[in-house]
This record gives sequence, structure tokens and C-alpha cells, in this order.
Amino acid sequence: GSGRGSWSNQQSTRAMAMRLSRRLFSLPAVKDFAQYEAMKTSKTTMMVGFYTGHFSTASKMYREQFEAMAKSYPKATFYTCDVDDAPLAAYDSEVVDVPSVVIQPLGLKADGSHFDKTDMVVIAPELAQFDQVIPRAKAALDGIEVIEFEGEKKPWQFDPATGTTLPPHM
Repeated sequence: GSGRGSWSNQQSTRAMAMRLSRRLFSLPAVKDFAQYEAMKTSKTTMMVGFYTGHFSTASKMYREQFEAMAKSYPKATFYTCDVDDAPLAAYDSEVVDVPSVVIQPLGLKADGSHFDKTDMVVIAPELAQFDQVIPRAKAALDGIEVIEFEGEKKPWQFDPATGTTLPPHM
């Protein structure tokens, strides 16, 4: 009867909605370390990364909230990174669990000094409280004041001691 027809309509509507929502994801996806490093020298006040994994259901669940949060901070560069695609970026960002949000302020602090690696904030799901990652990231973002840096930003330098990168002014 007619029951079956409406079911297939629901299915195609749902498929269309899925396609639409996927198209809205306009945030850059970091695919390699070079792309991640290049972001540090861009004209942005901070890098905010959403680190995910293919295997992580929570990563998929909270991605849309991350995308929505990105719209509230137009001066920051938001990006996504699958830890399997860019393991070096994940390592440099000190990601140990997914989904995690990593905030790296760039530019100058209110006192005129430069932000560096010690100012990086990693928000990981504590005790599997995945629903707290985005609200905690938003609170952290709101607590960081960045003075926009005029002039050219130099590439970060690889630090053999830690295996991660450090700002050039250190």
C-alpha cells in the first residue's frame, strides 16, 4: 500500500539532508603537516582545530557544533584534522584523544609579548564526556585576548628536543 511509498520518500529526503549538511562543512581539513604549519603564518588571531578520527562516533556527532562555533569567531582560523590523515599535526597539537579541540593563539598578548606553544589549550573529552568538549572550548576561546599582529609572521621552527614546533621569536 501507500505506507511503503512514504517510507522511501523519507529515505530520499534524509539522504538529501545528509548531502546538504555535508556541503555546509566549509572549514579547511588539514591533510598534512605542511598545511598545518602554513596556517601558523597566516593572518589569523588563532588556530582552532577539531581533531577527529575515522573510528570516532563522537567526532562525527559534535562536528556540527564545532562548525557552528566557528561562525562566532570570524578572526580565528577554524579547521578540522583527522588524526589518521595528519598524525604529525595531531602530535604537534598534543592530541591524545578524539574529538579534541586545540586552540593555538597567534599574534600578541595584551602586554605586547608573543603567544607561544605554552599558550596552546587542548580540550579533550575527560572521562568520555564528549558533550563537554565544545562548551569548554568556547569558554577557553572567550578567555583568550589576542592583539592582531601587523607584519609578516615567520614559519615556526622544528624543535628536535620535543619533536614539535616552536614560534620563531623564541
